[in-house]
Amino acid sequence: MAVQEEQVASDAKARFEALDQKLKATWKDVLEHSKLVHAIERGTIDKRLYALYLLETYQYTLHNARNQALVGVRAISENGPYLKFCFEHASEEAGHELMALHDLLSLGGLKREDFEVPPPLPATEVLIGYLYWISATGNPLRRLGYSYWAENSYHYINPLITHVQRTLQLKPAQMTFFVSHARIDEEHALQVRKMIAQNCKREADWRDVEQVMVTSLRLTGGMMEAVHTEYERLMAGEPSPYTFLNAL
Repeated sequence: MAVQEEQVASDAKARFEALDQKLKATWKDVLEHSKLVHAIERGTIDKRLYALYLLETYQYTLHNARNQALVGVRAISENGPYLKFCFEHASEEAGHELMALHDLLSLGGLKREDFEVPPPLPATEVLIGYLYWISATGNPLRRLGYSYWAENSYHYINPLITHVQRTLQLKPAQMTFFVSHARIDEEHALQVRKMIAQNCKREADWRDVEQVMVTSLRLTGGMMEAVHTEYERLMAGEPSPYTFLNAL
């Protein structure tokens, strides 16, 4: 029995190493080819870009608790711990979108009653729609692939957050979604890893987790590029549903 348990642990370690290598390569590709990232690194941004990103973050985060709960509805055939994880995680995610809205309003120049949140950009809608799709269909374990990178993304984005903070001279209280969320996600990341190790028994399970991990990260990269494109429209004075951000 002990030998068998050691083998299982060894196999899981190898699986996670492969998953992490794939994640690292995907992040590298997304960041290296991102116009938004390049603009942040050059410092050629103002508060409107940060506000745009916060609005799109608000949009997709608003749905994360819902699509996570949807997995729980479908995971009745899975073991008890995974079912419990789905609903507890959904409960813990509820309301996180309000941090993004808080950070937007903390920038000054805007009051909540001054604007309606525009509909999500098409690229954001694609991300939202994809997360509902993989939550409602297929292997109930595969949404863990999204959680795996999303709950452990700060290793990759912290340098960008620092650039934004310095360029725009923001206080930690104006970046609560990233600062406070990072602390919350540390524990979540451990829980997600535990769920993957305990529940991914088949080759197909690991493959499904990896596919969703890569696809959802690339769709998020597409959302980032859409934010930058909309920012360029604002800078050029072109018609945009986000012109109210010019008050910043």
